[in-house]
Amino acid sequence: MLLSCCSPIEKNKKTPTFPKLDAIDGEAALKLVEKQLAFGPRVVNSTSAKKCAKFIATFAENLGYNVSIDTWVEGSGAESRVFRNIICEKSGQGNQFVLAGSHYDTKILPNFVGANDGASSTALLMQVMKQIAQNKQWAHHCGMRFVFFDGEEAIHMYTNKDGLNGSRRYAKQIYQNNDYQNCRAMLLMDMVGDKDFKLTIPTNSSSELIVKTEQIAKHLGYEKHVSRLDANEFHDDHKPYLQLGIQAIDLIDFEYGVKTADNGGGSFWHTPEDTIDKLSADSLAKCGLIFSHLLWQLSNNPIKKQ
Repeated sequence: MLLSCCSPIEKNKKTPTFPKLDAIDGEAALKLVEKQLAFGPRVVNSTSAKKCAKFIATFAENLGYNVSIDTWVEGSGAESRVFRNIICEKSGQGNQFVLAGSHYDTKILPNFVGANDGASSTALLMQVMKQIAQNKQWAHHCGMRFVFFDGEEAIHMYTNKDGLNGSRRYAKQIYQNNDYQNCRAMLLMDMVGDKDFKLTIPTNSSSELIVKTEQIAKHLGYEKHVSRLDANEFHDDHKPYLQLGIQAIDLIDFEYGVKTADNGGGSFWHTPEDTIDKLSADSLAKCGLIFSHLLWQLSNNPIKKQ
């Protein structure tokens, strides 16, 4: 799916504006983390993952989003695995949309609960959706699609069949129906609740979106929390959309605990230490406000199709 399309961002370069947006309720987001953890590890093909998918879908339906759960099977026999993407759509002006995502599955590891990876970003995306649904300030934007991906975590190692399963699935779907051409940008969040909050945006994110995020962080007084991670092959759910020629960015805090020689993501990453006591409502609120401003800029003032 290595394609190229004319980016709506490139057509509409304007000096960014910074409206007064409501603060994101970090405490409410933290409670949504707790609710996910109560299901247990949300590993692929588990009852916990199925229950979590239903929880997310019901939450979004109650807010008025058009929700569907895309369920599919990969592999056969003992290798058969069931995946579920939760797709939540908000209609808007015109045909274009902004795609926002998070993965809700957890890595298959002993005693791993995944409070930060990926309950934190899933909870925060849900909370952002709630505040958008309840605020008329967002009534005149283009469409928005919030997709909660299954199967981000590789069971063995990242290949074209192992890992990023949900994001690859949805990218293939919007490519096959030519909908990808209407996608202005793909905004991904992952691991965003660390008490020591710092977004380390991988350099295989789109440069224009990195710059926009840095401008927003500076405007909010959060510039010390945003930096670039030199990682041009970073594996996360934004990659399939970059391959479609869609502008995409990964808002991730990949310094979760002290970095070690054996754990480049930090001493808590993919370990039993990834627990809710390592997270903070303040971090979720800060990231949520950065994300909301970025979503606002990209979804405001719909661009007419050429």
